[in-house]
Amino acid sequence: MLCIDDCSTDNTAETITRYSKNKNNLRLISHSINKRQGGGRNTGVNQALGNFILFIDHDDYFAEGSLLSLIEYQNKFQNADILMFDFSTVAENQTVKSDHYSTNSSQVMSGRFFMQEQEVPWVPWCYLYKRTFLQQNRLRFEEQVRFEDADFVIKCTIAASSIIFVPLVVICHTQSTEQTTHVGNDSEKIIDLFKLSDRVKQIAIHEMDVDAKCAEAIMGHHLFIHKYNILRYLWRVPFSKMLYILRHYKAYTPNNNAMLTFSAKHPLIFAILLQMMKPVLPILRKIYMSSR
Repeated sequence: MLCIDDCSTDNTAETITRYSKNKNNLRLISHSINKRQGGGRNTGVNQALGNFILFIDHDDYFAEGSLLSLIEYQNKFQNADILMFDFSTVAENQTVKSDHYSTNSSQVMSGRFFMQEQEVPWVPWCYLYKRTFLQQNRLRFEEQVRFEDADFVIKCTIAASSIIFVPLVVICHTQSTEQTTHVGNDSEKIIDLFKLSDRVKQIAIHEMDVDAKCAEAIMGHHLFIHKYNILRYLWRVPFSKMLYILRHYKAYTPNNNAMLTFSAKHPLIFAILLQMMKPVLPILRKIYMSSR
């Protein structure tokens, strides 16, 4: 197991070093400069020696017995480039949801067909990757950004010759407001969210010349991300940054969403309208959340 220390400011490195003295299968690699999550994961992929790559975040953990079961699935589907699996959500030591993708089919598919037919989570820790598959296709994360997951997962999925979903909960994902991905009203994090949406859009545009149906599925991911970012986060930033985002990171057009189309074609007017609505948006959000 590789543990990547991306310039932590606590005693992580010392703890791992002390723990690894009694563990032959644990190796610590420390960065001299902070590369964010993408850079840390890339270091792990570059340094890995095993046949498979499995990611886990620092605040998550493996479900009991899940790795042995995952190995059994891998032995059964040895030709698959990727095995996708399920996860459970844990908040305040209580399981909130025990699985998320129970409706997915467990048939072996090509990656492009998988993208069209299955629910595709944007987190890299829902997959077991063949190391040679990542190396041969030069699949790596975007570095120096806060949100590097979705575009990496999409690129991996469409590059896979074969991928299968296995109905197994492997990761217990903890939810906390202290997570580094917590956005709030941080303008730079919000800009990074729109950069992610734009990267997914570029993947879809490139895919249009390869597989139109797959490109349409990827574009659906882009439009969903973009709409979500606008409704939840864009109104939180100052007007100048709001206008900058709308002008530099536009939703793909044409699309079937009037709001996304208008924001892409008329960024200044949209920013003015959003600025005028700022006082009532938190109230509307509270009403919406309480009605769910």
